[in-house]
Amino acid sequence: MDFLNSKAVLVSAFFSGVALLSAATPGIGVAISQGNIFIDSSATAGNATIFNGSTLETQSAGSQVRLNGGALLRLASDSLGTVFSDHVDLQKGSASIKGYSATANGLNVRADGKASAAISMRDKGVVEIAALTGNVHVFDAAGFNVANLALGRALDLRPQAGGTGAASSLTGCAVKSGNGTLLTDEASNVTVQLRGGNAKVGRHLQITGSMVPNATAGSDATQVINVTNVKDLGACTAGGVAVAGSGGGASASIGTVALVAIVVLAAGGLAVAGYGAAGGFTPSMSP
Repeated sequence: MDFLNSKAVLVSAFFSGVALLSAATPGIGVAISQGNIFIDSSATAGNATIFNGSTLETQSAGSQVRLNGGALLRLASDSLGTVFSDHVDLQKGSASIKGYSATANGLNVRADGKASAAISMRDKGVVEIAALTGNVHVFDAAGFNVANLALGRALDLRPQAGGTGAASSLTGCAVKSGNGTLLTDEASNVTVQLRGGNAKVGRHLQITGSMVPNATAGSDATQVINVTNVKDLGACTAGGVAVAGSGGGASASIGTVALVAIVVLAAGGLAVAGYGAAGGFTPSMSP
């Protein structure tokens, strides 16, 4: 009888300890939903506390998470993500973030401060990213800056096989900076330092090359590109805008034309499937 009583006391103490441990774990935010959502595979409705590492899945209704530090996350309907104090790991569907970060298919999207962004998982590994407010920055799994989006801009990105060693194509005006030549890609808004290839300053160029591993870029560039091919598209004005028709190629004002052909970015081995204004992809972020 004494043995049974002792066993009962131990079991009771164990579950009491688990309860105290759960109670001591602070929540990182509150999920607010107009319909049923699943938190760690358990159905819930209305408001629910989110803990670090909680998996949040929506069905017919979306859910907004207000994080303790003031950041906002909104998961659209039919979406799945694991929520952490500093980012959400989006695995399916779409999300909007404000003052927060998100990872999706190896990309890290940062909307710091008052900036906000929309991220959507598409077919064939494509991730669509739009800057809703402020400036949004995108990095690859190795930490390289692969895109910078200003307000109202959107990009479709897809990690390329071969990573940073993959051949890449960028288009922009070549400018002199110290002893180096820089080019800011018109699609990704990423600035690179060009090495080799006889890239002429003041010309609107389409260059092909690959990132030089462990190379130190100038202060205005994020990486060094070893240029293997240069196509001259025309002259550039003093403001860095291409003048069409002077070099066998034409250019369009950025933000007014969507590129439909996939273009490989040098920035970390990515493919850009299209860019332009955010268009219809504008999920709202409540204050």
